[in-house]
Formats: sequence, structure tokens, C-alpha cells
Amino acid sequence: MFKTLFYGVLIVLASTLSEAGSSNMKDQVKEVVLDNGMRVLLVNKPGAPNIAAGWVAHVGSANERPGITGISHLFEHMMFKGSPVIGTKDNQLDSQIRQQLDDIRQKMFDEEKNYRDQFRHGVGKSISDPALETDAMKALKVEFEKLIKLQRENMVKDEFASVYTEAGASGMNAFTNQDMTVYFIQVPKNKLEFWFWMESERLFQPVFREFYSERDVVFEERRMRTESTPSGVQNEVFESLFWRGSSYAWPVVGWPSDIAAITREQAENYFDVFYAPNNITVGIVGEIDLSQAEELAKKYFGRIPAGKELPPEVITDRTSQSGEIFYKAEVDAPPSASVAYHTTAFAAKDDPALQVLASVLSGKTGRLYKRLVLKDKVATSTYASADGRKYDGMFEIVANGSSETDAETLREIILEEVEKIKVDGITATELQRVKNNLSASKFRRVRENFQFLIQLLYFDGLRNWNIMDDYFENILNVTEAQVQQVAKDYLTADNRGNKLYSRKKDATPEDPELSKFDDQQKQMIKQMMTRVKTVPVDKINTVITQLQSAMGQAPEKAKNAMLYIIKKLQLKVSQ
Repeated sequence: MFKTLFYGVLIVLASTLSEAGSSNMKDQVKEVVLDNGMRVLLVNKPGAPNIAAGWVAHVGSANERPGITGISHLFEHMMFKGSPVIGTKDNQLDSQIRQQLDDIRQKMFDEEKNYRDQFRHGVGKSISDPALETDAMKALKVEFEKLIKLQRENMVKDEFASVYTEAGASGMNAFTNQDMTVYFIQVPKNKLEFWFWMESERLFQPVFREFYSERDVVFEERRMRTESTPSGVQNEVFESLFWRGSSYAWPVVGWPSDIAAITREQAENYFDVFYAPNNITVGIVGEIDLSQAEELAKKYFGRIPAGKELPPEVITDRTSQSGEIFYKAEVDAPPSASVAYHTTAFAAKDDPALQVLASVLSGKTGRLYKRLVLKDKVATSTYASADGRKYDGMFEIVANGSSETDAETLREIILEEVEKIKVDGITATELQRVKNNLSASKFRRVRENFQFLIQLLYFDGLRNWNIMDDYFENILNVTEAQVQQVAKDYLTADNRGNKLYSRKKDATPEDPELSKFDDQQKQMIKQMMTRVKTVPVDKINTVITQLQSAMGQAPEKAKNAMLYIIKKLQLKVSQ
């Protein structure tokens, strides 16, 4: 989602040209470096009543290691739990309960170590097999649940969010990917100091309240996004093959066994290193007094002590592939083919040409759609992406097939189109179309503070915000010859991974009514239908009512999908 969002705002690099009187981003951003090493990016952009504000912690799943995979994403959840003065009725009691939970959880970990040893020696189906559970573990679980209940009774649920809402803020959210964790919100422009206090509070005095129960939320998120989707688990397998040896080989959400084993002590140590102010960049975009904002940054963020140690460097790189990778699987979905190539890191020398190549292939005017969907009629959708990350990159071409085709056919046609570009290059018309689209998008997206903020933080998370001017210019200066050359250099067989999905032979035929939805809507529908399968019949009407209430604020595409789900649920109730 956020990769798409980033690509949509990629070309906002000359934003507010007429308003600010400069085409150079560096002239519009004031960077302040605090004594503790935190960098603060300030942009005065008059007009809107709200200010977009947020910060990026330069840490993602690539900074993890086996044993604690998923901890970066878990932090995204934990950072909304408040502080000693937000989120609890009695902080002293809350602190005592957290310590008691840690003590009990350590005893449970000791028991689980024995389960793990037994499972590895052939006893039990998994470490969570009830047959392995001891009387000691059962007693610990009872004591643990009593403390969890007491903790929740002492909490002020979601107070961090509600305090913001009462102050007129909106859109509070965060995201974690392989290379960064970003937090953002929009607040009224007269609440700037309030924002500084709130954000510095959760960094200065973090409390990992509900730490162990929050891991259950992450498990559920993983189940919904991975296990409950037609190809989620298979995608993880392919990624681990493709990124062999790299810290991009594990999923952002983490491996299940690691999520279950992370301790609060490990989380606190991780926080001390990666959430130290010298590893954070703050961004504020809106109608602000630059001098006042700088003083507020020093007052609130400046009170946070610098980290005692620098974050360790990411050293391990993927191993040489030395041959083409094929991963084939059956899924409960139409056939599809994905052809992926290893490339370069974000903003590297060849990244701009790879971005242009992806644009030439993508969209309804792109080569893939014209060939696979319109001409050969073997696919329902196609896309290509140049995914430049902080330490490496991937170029991926995807075709989702119609029910009558097969994955091998899709792959062959994709490779034919790749070969055409390698041999003949692209046309001047195609190149100009891409550049025109970039320029047009620039003017459509320059005015929103939020998009301005996201691009600042995203660029800084990958490299540094101040490369944005050069990066945009490099894309606009890409030549036809450069696009052909990167295709020759990177889109080779020995550099390629193929992910081929065929429909399960016993899969349930797709409902003809789903044909009117795009792939994103279908995925949403299938996830929701999988989830409601477990809802008792007598509770379905409650689910229907909840969906109907939520439709008012849902995007149009989501509304259509929700109407489909409601219709199917109503049919289930009537049977």
C-alpha cells in the first residue's frame, strides 16, 4: 500500500512551485539538528488549516535478526500505548503489573524451551501442542490471565488516540516496511506545541503496556494478511528464496515462532538502540512559524537523551543466485505469473532508468496490458514495479491470468516483451508518455501537506531527504538508450526468479459475480469471507449491521466490495 502511495507522490519534488517561488526542494525545507542528533525538517506551507506532522525511525525488518523477526512491526503497535501519564489510571500499579507479567512470562518461556526441545526430538505436532502442556504451564497461564485482566481494568483504552481526536487531530497512523517505520498525523495548526508534547512523550517515556497481548494482535494480523489469503504463505516462500542470505528474506510481520518468543526486555533494548533520537527524523509541513517550531523541537524532543550506542550496520547481502529460480505452487485463485529480477538500491545509478522501464510496462497504455489483456486476452491485470530498497532492489513483472490460461503461458509472454525491449529498446513516444505522466502528477499532488510529509520521511528513510531534487531530475533525464541498457544488464535469466501459481484442482470455482471487481477488491472480499466463516449464524446479523454502519466512510471501491459481502451474509442467514 505504501509503496504505491510513495510512487504516487514520487514526483512531488518540485511542490509549491508558484507558492514558494522555487523549484528546489532544498530551498523549501529547513533542517534543524538537535544536540541529541535528531534531525527536524520544517516546511512552512501556508493555506491549509491542518499541519501534517510525523517522524521516521530508521529501522525496519532488515535491521532484525533470526529470533526477533517482526519486532520492528510489533513496535509500530506498541508506540500507541501511551506513556506514564497517558493510557493508565494508576501508573505505579501499571508498572508493578508489567514487571509481574515479565516474571511470569519468563517462567513460561522456560517451559516452552522444553516444549521446543521435545518437538525437535519428534514429540508433539508443534510447540503449542496441548499434549506437551505441563501442570506448571497451566498454572502460569491462569496467573498470567489474571494479571492481564487487572492491567486492562487499570488502563484507559486507546487514550493516546482519543486525546489526539479531542484536540481535532485526524488520520493518525503508522507503517513499517523493510527499511523504516513511519508515524504520522494531521493536527490543527494551533495545536503544534500539543503535537510536540504528545510525540516526545511517547519517545521520552515509552511504556510497552499490553506487550504480550499485543503480540496476539500481530498474530491475528499475520493470519489475516498471510495465512488467510490465497497465496500469502506461498509468497513468503518465494521471497525467502529470492532474497536468500539477505535480511529481506523474512517477512516484515515476522516468522510466527519469533513473534511468540520476543520478550519485553528484548523490545526495550531494541527501542534504546533504534528509537534513539539520533536514529529519527521528524517532519512538519504546514502553516508554521519556522523559528517557533525550531524552539519547540529543542524544548520537547531535545529533552530525550541520545542513544548510548549507534545502530549496528546491516552487513549481510544476498548470496549470488548462480542460476534461475522457479517456484511453483497451487493456490485457491486464478493462475498468475511473477517474474522478478535483482537490481540495485534506491536512488542508485540505474534506479531512475528502472523506474521508467516499469512505467513503460505498466498501466493500461503500457506494453504488458496491451499484450496480455487486450491482444492475447490471457490476463485480467498486469503491472511492473521497480522496488528500490535501502540495501538492494527488485524489478518485478506480474500478470494475473484468466481462468482459461496457465502460468507458464503468462511467463512466456512476459519474457517475450522483456526481450523486445532488450533488442529494440523503447520508443520516443513511450518515453515521453512516462515523462508527461510524471509532470502531470506533479501538479496534481503538490498541494497536500500530507503527501509532502510522506515523501520527506520516505526519502529520508531510504537515503536522505535532500536527494529528492536530483532524483526527480534524473528520472526526467533518462534516455531511451539507458532504459534499454538496464533491461540488458538486469533482466537476465541468471538474475531471475519465477513465481508461477496455478489454481488448485479441487479449488472452489470463483463466483461469477466477482468478475466485476479488481484484484484488490477480490482480495478484500476473500479475506472478509474467510474471517466471517467462523462467525456463528446467530451473530451474522450483528456483522451485517457493523458493515452497513462502516460503509458511510468507506471509499467507493470498498463500498462495492462491502455490499457484495453483506449480500452473501444475508443469503447465509436466510438459508
